[in-house]
Amino acid sequence: MRLGLDIGSRFISTAILSDGGEFLCLKQAATPLDSYQDILRTIASLIATVTADISHDDIVGVAVPGFVHEGVAQNSYLESLNGKNLQADLQASLGRHVTLANSGACFTLWEARHAGAKDHENVFGMLIDDSSWGGLVIDKKLIRGRNDIAANWSHIPLPWPVPHELDGHDCWCGRVGCLDSFVSARGMEDDYFRITDSQLSATAIATAAHSMDIVAESALQVLEDRIGRATALIINMVDPDVIILGGAVGCFERLLTTVPRKWPGYVHTAKVKTQLLQSQSGHNAVVAGAAFLNG
Repeated sequence: MRLGLDIGSRFISTAILSDGGEFLCLKQAATPLDSYQDILRTIASLIATVTADISHDDIVGVAVPGFVHEGVAQNSYLESLNGKNLQADLQASLGRHVTLANSGACFTLWEARHAGAKDHENVFGMLIDDSSWGGLVIDKKLIRGRNDIAANWSHIPLPWPVPHELDGHDCWCGRVGCLDSFVSARGMEDDYFRITDSQLSATAIATAAHSMDIVAESALQVLEDRIGRATALIINMVDPDVIILGGAVGCFERLLTTVPRKWPGYVHTAKVKTQLLQSQSGHNAVVAGAAFLNG
């Protein structure tokens, strides 16, 4: 059996899966946003709830909304995690060995091994939600990189920007013009607010576009163009068999049609063979992938 944990922006989830990827148990609790110690306590309580019948030696795989290098969390929008030795603290509080990776890596690992991309060798994952994360799996193996930041597509600048497109796009990471500030739910919502002076969720904007709202349709088309540029850059650099999208924004249905139409203007090949896929696993793909971090 496998034990996974996902530290999300709204909920902390833990799950037990069979070696074949079947969910046996899933529990959630609200994420404490301001207290690192409360996060540790919430995790300990969840793990205790689901592990009454699990061997004490089982390893916990943990998905982190940020990057982890040598056990220390960094570049997380949950600011209470940054600079903390999350691996050591979790191992001390849980009495178990802990393996960590960013949320996008866990998502991609699940899709490449057990879900929509399991029939492909070179899989790039893009988890596009409140913020955006990435992962790269080759031959079913998660590629972490020397600095544990492999596939960090969302914190490189928006490629092929038009004049003034980068203006006013400060990223939560402290830099300017990161893809995360464009290609994410928050990025889409901020763009819509600049145009309308109205607050609307990314999902509501997409729904309004479907109902022929001209402004919402324009905002969605801009998002699609930016995802097209981001995925074209990935194809030029990594040349994956597939790019699989997940998250609330990544699963907007029309992206499968509209995004590949953008590629000919940016991808340096006459015919693009990379496939664009969307996850069918829902929000649980991240916690499921975390459960398989240990092999």
